[in-house]
Amino acid sequence: MEWMQSSEMARSRAFCASGIVLGALMLAVFGGCSTFSQANASHQKIVQARQLTQRGVQAMHRDDWENAEKLLAEAKKNAPYDLQSRMHYGETLWKTGKRTEAIAELESALALGSDDPNLHARIGRMYLDSGDPTKAHMSANRAIECDPKFAPAWQLQGDLALVRRDLDSAKLCYIRAATNSETANRDVQLRLASTYRQLGQPSQALACISIVRQAEFGHRLPADVGVEQALAYRDLGQHLDAADCLAELAETNEMTADLLYTWAECEVAAGRLARAEYAANSALQVNPQHASALQLVGQLPVFRQQAQQSMRR
Repeated sequence: MEWMQSSEMARSRAFCASGIVLGALMLAVFGGCSTFSQANASHQKIVQARQLTQRGVQAMHRDDWENAEKLLAEAKKNAPYDLQSRMHYGETLWKTGKRTEAIAELESALALGSDDPNLHARIGRMYLDSGDPTKAHMSANRAIECDPKFAPAWQLQGDLALVRRDLDSAKLCYIRAATNSETANRDVQLRLASTYRQLGQPSQALACISIVRQAEFGHRLPADVGVEQALAYRDLGQHLDAADCLAELAETNEMTADLLYTWAECEVAAGRLARAEYAANSALQVNPQHASALQLVGQLPVFRQQAQQSMRR
């Protein structure tokens, strides 16, 4: 009898133990399925975010900024911690005129723990373009702290120095930017050329322009490059070269009255008075009240008389 009771108690304990094991197995199976389901859903959102980001970037390349903004906003919802989609989204906000929101978006991207010098420099550029050079300077410094050889940050520092009219500091910053650029950065070289010219060093300015022209070999002379080249020639006293350069630009580009007047001045200095008259009149077509061009047109008869007298001698 006691044996039977003992046996019954053993079977009871075994049944309880098997129930506990079965329960644990069921919890593991169904709990694991729930965890797997959540992980799968999270993975799907990340995949969708990447697809949306890719489509948004393609829209950016087409300059379809409104569509890009919508796509990247949706990507952000799916993957709020993805740095690349946040950065692209900030760019679309900037391009669609939402400057304050764009800066806030990129600042929040930094708060995710990123210490990307490119992101710091881009925020700094936005601050500068928004009229806040103090914050721009702080962002440029952070970028340089992250990477002391980061060329865009040095370029931004150079631009900030120009805002302060500190040409010597601007020159040094642009040199750092040019030195650390893997390729010939045309914007840096042109800014450096302009700074050299303003510092009274036109030969160095032409050297920078030569680097840009070599990189763009075979292409039509871009207006910004041509203007800097012409001004450097003028400052060197090479008026004929300056005039030819400006004449070439005038054939394919809209020019300001001031630049057309500079062309006329160079033509006078080169002794080509007929071309000078044409350039001065072109300046007056753009701005009929341009005082210097009006004065030059009035002086041309005197210049012609002087030229004739010189020939007689």
